[in-house]
Amino acid sequence: MRCEISIVTRRLPEAVTAISGKKESKREHPMSENVENQTPQQPAEKSRKNKRKRIMTLLAFIFIVLGTVWFIYWFLVLRHHQSTDDDYIAGNQVQVMAQVSGSVTRVNVDNTDFVKQGDILVELDPTDAQQAFQRAETELASSVRQTRQLTINSKQYQANIELRQTELNKAQSDLTRREALGNANAIGREEVQHARDAVASAKASLEVAKQQYLAN
Repeated sequence: MRCEISIVTRRLPEAVTAISGKKESKREHPMSENVENQTPQQPAEKSRKNKRKRIMTLLAFIFIVLGTVWFIYWFLVLRHHQSTDDDYIAGNQVQVMAQVSGSVTRVNVDNTDFVKQGDILVELDPTDAQQAFQRAETELASSVRQTRQLTINSKQYQANIELRQTELNKAQSDLTRREALGNANAIGREEVQHARDAVASAKASLEVAKQQYLAN
């Protein structure tokens, strides 16, 4: 019995020393594991921070672009636009009329469109205008022919008047001479009367020629 107790007592310090060594090794081992684990975690954390910064920068850039686009749209469009539910706007209505009549084939503008002087608002069917133009050409040609004919007739009537005037002058000269001969009893009264009748006929012919000229 004594021998066994002594052996146990002798081995007890060794066991205690072994246990304490294991505890110390366990204490040192977690620290080494923490150091090993911390070493690869630092670059990962930095990469996450960089990724987060890039995302925030991208979002900020997107917001800036959207804000710029909205400001441009507001400056060009929205600031000129007014909306209401119960107001009335007084507008000037202008009646537009065509100078010629015809069928409308095309309307080039819509309501509320801006137009300026010279813009073609409505297009008409050119068929009626072309027919009217052709009729006008025909009437013009007829008028030209009539004018030429009137000019020719006028010249003819003037020539006839001159001829009748010459005949009248000749008849009057003949009458004057015959009256002198009749007063001297060189010719009979009958010849003097014929001369007077010739003058009267010449006057009548001249008057007819003048009336024809005026009626032309």
